[in-house]
Amino acid sequence: MANSLSTIGSIATFLASSYTLPTGISGNLVIIVDIARQYVAQYTGATIGSNSIDENYQMAIVTFAKADLADFLNIDGQGANTTLSELSVGTTDLGMTSTAYRLLGESMLKSLGRNYQIVRSLS
Repeated sequence: MANSLSTIGSIATFLASSYTLPTGISGNLVIIVDIARQYVAQYTGATIGSNSIDENYQMAIVTFAKADLADFLNIDGQGANTTLSELSVGTTDLGMTSTAYRLLGESMLKSLGRNYQIVRSLS
């Protein structure tokens, strides 16, 4: 599965096939995934290309994309009885689902760690 999720397009396709989405949101799925990719890249300090996502970062990107997707469904008002994989939630439950996915994503990022550069000044 990891190699099949190595691009933002493949992650968007995976999410679209896993969830029942309204047309307005499914068309923007690549943008939602790209925003999640950029967030993970900024947090970790790693260079994560949109067409070459390393296996280490894929699940964190998928998880943040799920959280953003739940937020969009909640804002759009079309989240009534939305099916997210094996989970079926109503509009009132999407806020909780988004929070749960975001917390899971944050714990994934913490386990990935951050790249730091320490620069010493000689002045």
